[in-house]
Amino acid sequence: MDFLLEWHPVLSIAFLSAISVLVSFLALKLVRRRFSEDVLRENHEVGGIIFNSFGLIYAVLVAFVVFVTWSEYDTSERNIELEASELADLYNLAKAYPWGTQSKIKEAISEYTSSVIYDEWPMLSSGKISEKTRNAYHNLWDTYTMMDLSSITNMGVYQESLSHISHLGEKRRSRIFDSRDDIPGIIWGVLLCGSIMIIIFTYFFRTKQLAAQFLMTTALAIFNTLILYMIYALDHPFTGWMKIHPEALNYVQGLITGHY
Repeated sequence: MDFLLEWHPVLSIAFLSAISVLVSFLALKLVRRRFSEDVLRENHEVGGIIFNSFGLIYAVLVAFVVFVTWSEYDTSERNIELEASELADLYNLAKAYPWGTQSKIKEAISEYTSSVIYDEWPMLSSGKISEKTRNAYHNLWDTYTMMDLSSITNMGVYQESLSHISHLGEKRRSRIFDSRDDIPGIIWGVLLCGSIMIIIFTYFFRTKQLAAQFLMTTALAIFNTLILYMIYALDHPFTGWMKIHPEALNYVQGLITGHY
């Protein structure tokens, strides 16, 4: 299903909606042939009450899942901004070191930033990590831990730098974890079953004109498709058209190269 995220959202939604509308229409025609008008009208009173109850339960579930996936998507963006902020702070703190040490630090920061943007970022869509980026992070640590501490005049800056590197690693791990699917299969199963069942419920009501009922069922099918597509896209923050871009890290790279 990930290929749908690579398509333009309008195309993906149109494709999924066309399938759901076609299936809904065929099922509606089948039910109309199988059950007479009198039988279907008998369902209106009791069926309406059950339909409202079922719709309320489904709406609560959908609202909860949308809230959780949007919160996680937003958290993923914030973690990346914090990762970039840690790099920017390291770059600024490097100015307090002797020139030779400062040059090595800036080179290590630049290597890590470039590796994340150009090597690891494309791999996030599949939840993988870059060996090159991991080595760049370890090299950044080594740059500090292998320093000649006797040449450092401000130990407070050194301790602060180590703290930023530690936080940088934490944010990188969070980014990697966020790139993997978070919604369990059981929840997807309940969402899909609920979406299908709520449409099936509409078949056991009857309007005089088939076209009118078909339009209402179509609207419900398309709306359910939109919701499920949105949830799926939010659950894959590094895939497709809605993916998060490394803009914050690009800023750090520009800071290093002197563009900012």
